[in-house]
Amino acid sequence: MIPRPLARALRLPSLLLCVAMFWACNRTPELAREHLAQGDVALAAGRYPQALAAYGHARELAPTDPDVQRALMRARVHLIAESAARIAPEAIDDARYEAELLLETDKPRAPVYLTALGNILSRQGDAEGAKMKFAEALAIDPSSTLAHTALGLVFMSRKEDAARAKSEFQLALKVKPENAGALVGLGQIELAEGNIAGAAEHLEAALRITDSFDARLALGRARATQQKSGEAIPHFQRAAELDPKSAEAVGSLGQALLGAGRLEEAERALRAAAMKRPDPETRNALGFALVRQKKAAAALDVFRGVLADDVASAPALLGAGVASEDLGQKEQALAFYQKLLGLPASGPGGMVADLQRQAQSRITALAAAPPPASASASAGPAAPRRRNEPQQNPF
Repeated sequence: MIPRPLARALRLPSLLLCVAMFWACNRTPELAREHLAQGDVALAAGRYPQALAAYGHARELAPTDPDVQRALMRARVHLIAESAARIAPEAIDDARYEAELLLETDKPRAPVYLTALGNILSRQGDAEGAKMKFAEALAIDPSSTLAHTALGLVFMSRKEDAARAKSEFQLALKVKPENAGALVGLGQIELAEGNIAGAAEHLEAALRITDSFDARLALGRARATQQKSGEAIPHFQRAAELDPKSAEAVGSLGQALLGAGRLEEAERALRAAAMKRPDPETRNALGFALVRQKKAAAALDVFRGVLADDVASAPALLGAGVASEDLGQKEQALAFYQKLLGLPASGPGGMVADLQRQAQSRITALAAAPPPASASASAGPAAPRRRNEPQQNPF
């Protein structure tokens, strides 16, 4: 039997070894610490995706380290504070939990966490609750670019609040000129106001900072408005790559391709967009893409589908008339044109009036055309030669 004092002496090294092993197992590896430090630098600079990536590498080395877990939460909540769109509906409860936990335990960053909570409310449709959270954040830090940008985005949802939204974006840019979110928001407002040059300038500045779906889509629209379809196409293509589920991006791409005369590509894009969201604008554009490819029967089916939902759709009436002409159905074409001429000459940018002028021109051409040569009943009427065919999507 080992004497009691000797036994205690033998147990002491074992105890020290266990303590040392426990300390070593719970100590953050040096490389993980380096990743954490890199993440902290990125977070402070506002490069939140890079911060999240650095913290993710730290987690690979120290998956149970509490400092790593907390750093990951901070990065995720900063991303949510930067953009409400990053919150997936199924992740709202987790996002709220992390933001509230950090709000209680990390007071110096309270404005960020309040902004994130505001974006969560905004994502759920509670605009007034979101504004209250942003106001709390700005009461603590009046220069918070995240809160100013988020508040501007909420104001943007109402046309009558556009001036207030613009003011918030300008305040954010005064503090941080390279704030991509504020630049995009400002560009979108200017685009809606018709200031195409100003919108393009801000959107291009945003894209020099980071690539984003909203910036690409808005800049594509700006170029399309300037009748620069060739310049619009790559922006819409990139927007569709960034969000393949977006019918708006794919539909806008199709219309730009139609404007550029790339008809087969336009048809493919517009069909894909119509499957995602069969709105009248997309279906009418598809109809004109088919007309210009001499696919009159398919085009007429598309236009009739639009008219079944809205008998006063001016583009569909013009398109149905043109397709009917292609099919040799003169009386039917005239009926569509007459319906178009009977509409009130109003609409965005004088669109209806312009389409009515095209319809009147085609009626005049049909009246001046010689009657078709007699043919056997089995052959059917010859299709009249079309004149003054629209050279591009009429809208």
